[in-house]
Amino acid sequence: MAKNSYKVDRQIKRNTKSVLSERKASENPWAAVGVFLNFFSVLFSILLPLSLVALAACVVLRIPDFIEFETDRSGVLQELSIETTPGEIAGEVADFLWHRTEALSLTTEINRQDVPVFSFMDEVNLSRIRDFLDEISYPFIGAFVLAMIFFVICRLAERRRSLKYAMRASIIIYICTVCFVLTLALYTPFRDTVTAWQPGLEFTEGEILPRLLGGFYPFLSGGAICLISFIIYIALYSILIRFTVEKENLFS
Repeated sequence: MAKNSYKVDRQIKRNTKSVLSERKASENPWAAVGVFLNFFSVLFSILLPLSLVALAACVVLRIPDFIEFETDRSGVLQELSIETTPGEIAGEVADFLWHRTEALSLTTEINRQDVPVFSFMDEVNLSRIRDFLDEISYPFIGAFVLAMIFFVICRLAERRRSLKYAMRASIIIYICTVCFVLTLALYTPFRDTVTAWQPGLEFTEGEILPRLLGGFYPFLSGGAICLISFIIYIALYSILIRFTVEKENLFS
């Protein structure tokens, strides 16, 4: 009997909250634009996970650690008789991708002459990759800002229920996005896929850059993208959910 009484009291409290929230919604000046608010919540659920994964990719693909690991693992320096270290190779590539330098100037000594480590086409291809990362970073920064604006608007309009479902949907969209990234990272001809996305990007045998982007590099970078975006997503989700619904009602 006591347990049933507790359930009834809890159900009455929920019904009371529902009635009060409906009454507030009817008195809310945002009620007239309810359709737009629902649309904003849908956009929020889509833009938040996509922007976080894309921005994580723009950062991870510029981190030198994975390039250094792949350079050391593949033994490309010994194969091509290049007198330098994996750290110098990775630092040169990272500095170029971060716009710290405008040219690949690393050299090695062959027959007592300084010879460029990277070929002209290596620099051209790397510049196109850098431009591509720049081009996708700005739109997704804007997408993240828009997602936050949509969340604030819906929250001020007391669209808690819409935000609750939007937060749930964002989890599904995030999982699907991460699965796509991991699938692409595990896809064997990863380099050919990147080439297809980038018109004019051509890799030829004998150049060092194609070897650095092969091997385990796609898998390592893809895993790092998923891990970093997951940490940020969970941290942001835990903050936003406090402004959305009560914890005990999140999955009700």
